[in-house]
Amino acid sequence: MLADRKKRILAAIVESFLSTGEPIGSKALMNLEGLNCSSATIRNDMADLTARGYLTQPHTSAGRVPTVKGCRYYIDNLMQASPLNPRLRDYIDMRLMKSGDTPEKILREAANVLSEITNLAAVTTTPPAEDARIHRIRIVGIGRHTAMAVVVTTTGACKSSLFRTSFVVTDEITDVFDMTLNKALCGVPLSQINRGFMQTLAASFRELALFLPEVLVVIMEIAEKALVTELCISGTAKLLFIPELDTVSSRGAISFLNDTKSVAKLLSKTKESRIYMGFESGYSELSGVSVIALRYLIGGTPAGSIALFAPLRSDYPQLISIVKYTAEIVSSLIDELVDI
Repeated sequence: MLADRKKRILAAIVESFLSTGEPIGSKALMNLEGLNCSSATIRNDMADLTARGYLTQPHTSAGRVPTVKGCRYYIDNLMQASPLNPRLRDYIDMRLMKSGDTPEKILREAANVLSEITNLAAVTTTPPAEDARIHRIRIVGIGRHTAMAVVVTTTGACKSSLFRTSFVVTDEITDVFDMTLNKALCGVPLSQINRGFMQTLAASFRELALFLPEVLVVIMEIAEKALVTELCISGTAKLLFIPELDTVSSRGAISFLNDTKSVAKLLSKTKESRIYMGFESGYSELSGVSVIALRYLIGGTPAGSIALFAPLRSDYPQLISIVKYTAEIVSSLIDELVDI
């Protein structure tokens, strides 16, 4: 535990460094509101913080800069989120509310708008589907012998696929399909919907089974696709033009973002919200960047992730507020779709 005065000193040094990138000395800290101590006392506290690994001194005569440990302590214990500008909130609202009528379109637009307003790389993921169940099925007639199956899962995924039929598609038939399939499949885990399960289910439908083979096959294919976590990545190239990122850091982050399996794996282990600084992510390609990740909710339960890839020296209070607000809007919009 750090004493209150040392917390204030550490917070001031971290905030100064994130803003300017320059070391700060004891004299500059004397004007810190409410500190009320001498330069010698501040120097002693800075020396103790250095000895404990929170600060480092680039040169003998220079001031101090925070280490990753110091930044981590600040983020976890001292940082206060910045309020968002009302115009920015309105802009995020407008973009996402116009984004479309499926969770996938909402998540794609969320990645785009985050990258646009932050000039960073942004990623959104569909919810992990290990525990997903079927929430609702709809069969919609498209043509005389063509229909579309729409499957919505309990995690908010919404998948659809067209299929052809050997019979004429009518409203009466699609209504019967809707009622029958929802009664049989709502609440069933996606992981259980395989060929054997569908064959057993078809046998239970008796005479109606003659009309259902194409429908059951397409629902099985949709369930298989819904089990795969999908990513929307926006603004990857922007990492090349961020002054705070050197060439090695930006190229490493871009290489990581091109490995979608690794991106999905990293974001899937984020329980609620997390900032991974450099090597904390466990990936050497991200040694020069931070990942600001947060889970959006569906029905009050953590679902997929929303993340920014940023320089180690970033305005974390503002970026966290942006990601948090975007996640709240995404949660609300997907909840409305799932509950329709």
